[in-house]
Amino acid sequence: MTAGFVQALWRFPVLGMAGEPLRSTQIDVRGVAGDRQHYAGGPEGRIGIQDLPELAQWSAAYPFYPDGAVDPHKPVPYPTITGPGSGKAFLWGDPRLAFALERSLGRSIELVRDLGAARPIIVSTVEPSIAPAVAGVNVQLALPLPDAGGWAGTELIFRDGVRLKLVASRADGPGIEARVVEAGRIVLGEPVVLG
Repeated sequence: MTAGFVQALWRFPVLGMAGEPLRSTQIDVRGVAGDRQHYAGGPEGRIGIQDLPELAQWSAAYPFYPDGAVDPHKPVPYPTITGPGSGKAFLWGDPRLAFALERSLGRSIELVRDLGAARPIIVSTVEPSIAPAVAGVNVQLALPLPDAGGWAGTELIFRDGVRLKLVASRADGPGIEARVVEAGRIVLGEPVVLG
């Protein structure tokens, strides 16, 4: 078994926007609580950082629900969105947010709240080549890479009982998708074993 520890935790309240670092997070069968349950939409559907890189200049957070305070068993709160430059903040759903986004991005935007969205947990042992706030990695591990064969099909077992099954590598960046086998809380610095 290979052992390591949790090096960083991130939550991305809005798909494609910069996220927020965490000291702990709740994990359930749907993923990191509050992660990627909001997105900007257009005629083509969801708009992500690949479609509109300027979206990453905006950031999203749950300032009144820091770290693991988002309860995965209740509807997620509305995130606070902060724009580039001025740092002006808006609550998700505020009509002024849609107007500010449209002006900043140069296109029409629909604000979508999708509480049933499937959101795999993205795990990585490799530092992202872009800023962690926009890389999309939820759990950054200090864990040696496998010698050969990859990690798909193996499990990560965290000290406090959370178990994640590693499924497939992401095509759009660092990391591997993981599904939840055992729910609970993950804490920064927590030991983890690749089993």
